[in-house]
Amino acid sequence: MALQHDDRLRALTRQDADFWADLVDNILIVAITDSRGVITYVNDRFCEISQYSREELIGSTHRIVNSGYHDANFFRDMYRTITTGELWQGNICNRAKDGTLYWVATTIIPKIDKNGQIQGYVASRFEITELMNTRDRLCELAETDTLTGLLNRGGFNTALADEIARCREPGTVQPALLMFDLDGFKQINDVHGHHAGDTVLRAIASRLIELTHPDDPVSRLGGDEFAVILHRTLEDMPLDRYMDRLQAILERPIDIETVTVSVAGSIGAVLLDGTDTMEDVQKNADMAMYAAKRAGGKQSQMFTKALRERAQARVTILSEARCGVERNQFEVYYQPVLNCRTLQIDQIEALLRWHHPQRGLLAAEDFSDVFTDAGLAQAMGPCMIESFQRDATIWKDHGLPPRQLAINLSRMDLVRDDYRRELEDALKRFGMSPDSFVLEVTEAMLHGRRADQGLRHLRDLAQGGFRIALDNFGKGMTVLSHLRELPFSQIKIDQSIVENIVGSPGACMVLSSLIEMGQGLGMEVTVEGVETREQFDLVMDMAPERIQGFFISPALSAQDILKLPQKFDRTMPHG
Repeated sequence: MALQHDDRLRALTRQDADFWADLVDNILIVAITDSRGVITYVNDRFCEISQYSREELIGSTHRIVNSGYHDANFFRDMYRTITTGELWQGNICNRAKDGTLYWVATTIIPKIDKNGQIQGYVASRFEITELMNTRDRLCELAETDTLTGLLNRGGFNTALADEIARCREPGTVQPALLMFDLDGFKQINDVHGHHAGDTVLRAIASRLIELTHPDDPVSRLGGDEFAVILHRTLEDMPLDRYMDRLQAILERPIDIETVTVSVAGSIGAVLLDGTDTMEDVQKNADMAMYAAKRAGGKQSQMFTKALRERAQARVTILSEARCGVERNQFEVYYQPVLNCRTLQIDQIEALLRWHHPQRGLLAAEDFSDVFTDAGLAQAMGPCMIESFQRDATIWKDHGLPPRQLAINLSRMDLVRDDYRRELEDALKRFGMSPDSFVLEVTEAMLHGRRADQGLRHLRDLAQGGFRIALDNFGKGMTVLSHLRELPFSQIKIDQSIVENIVGSPGACMVLSSLIEMGQGLGMEVTVEGVETREQFDLVMDMAPERIQGFFISPALSAQDILKLPQKFDRTMPHG
């Protein structure tokens, strides 16, 4: 092969050689060095792109154009290749004399003498700056949320992986991951349109950037969900202070054309120590965020081992509950509700009980996580109606009068679009009518995430003929406009209002006022939690429509309901 090259070169005339030399000089950036890497020749294109004169370059090494972009391993691999006489090819980012960066596609060929010794190196280069800039722009676009300019989920994943790897290095500030979404955002979209929603997202993004150090990644993961990876920020600001300030900027009003809107957030945070995987870290932050939501929202929650244990316990109980449904371990118990005017039991509340194979008979509060699972919640409703239909048939055969069944809806029931259809299908199957049922919702379900969807479904259920009751009234902060605007036919006053009324005129006044308010709004009032004769007598004097509690009866099995007297006798001891 070498002989063929020699013959080819000898065949060139001087004119041919000059032509090829000019061609190379016009196209390629060329430098020649000795075996130590000292530059001995550069062409005009090298001087032009580097902005150094020939005199400045010759006698120097290529360190004169080193940009600092590549690490030591990059050059170590390069020198290892060429010093063994091998050709090296790659892309290099250099720095010109004025500080600007430029990229060159480089080929370095060792010059080897007849004895096989390396005399020096010839480096030929093409400029590819625009090509590399275009590549970087495309990479940036692939990892950028186009609406807000923040990182998207792909960019966030890359940044989080880098941070987890970096935080394993000793002597660094322990970084943290924060995740949150915006409470009230969907309502803004629904009422004011998606343009308004986009304005809110851009405003939140801008505030996050102002609050966070420029080196710390800020991301919009999708929809109204955001994430921040804190490192440099924590060098100047403690994490708890950052979370307080974040909460404040989320709640600051946002002007949208002619209106002003507000959102809030529940923030979950987890410290990174390099031991957890990316998936685990995100799950932990998510757990903390939902713990903040369950605690009422508009607050921050750090991830703890207790949260993880709670989550693991939840996974276990859900798995056991799925088996329990398949094996018919759940049974409906019924707590009687006394009509104060007729002194008869005209309503019963369905309360689910679980015959757990290891833990015995469990009340609903012992497996409340079951009702947060969409699949299990969906299975429970028709199951309860089927049980009630079967039990009501038995009661009728024994001469008991018909009674309304009160069913506690879960948040999952209320936000499901197909809940009313499933309920009505079950009623048709068993020949029952909607007005035989009272659907109970709690005050907490009127607020928080997806509350607007739940309220819409509540109105829809009322239009379908179901009676709607507000449970636990007085325990939280019910907006009074909800009582006027939503289709409640009954309210149930929480047992916490009742427990201290004996010997307390003030507590009696509060309870009496709540009863009068409910009746004034045209609703039937049930007082819950009546457990003693003294409480019962006081409540009866306040004349609510119904009383419920252990003094009347605890929750009973369907068979035990048969043993209840037809009429309640005020002179007899109960409970």
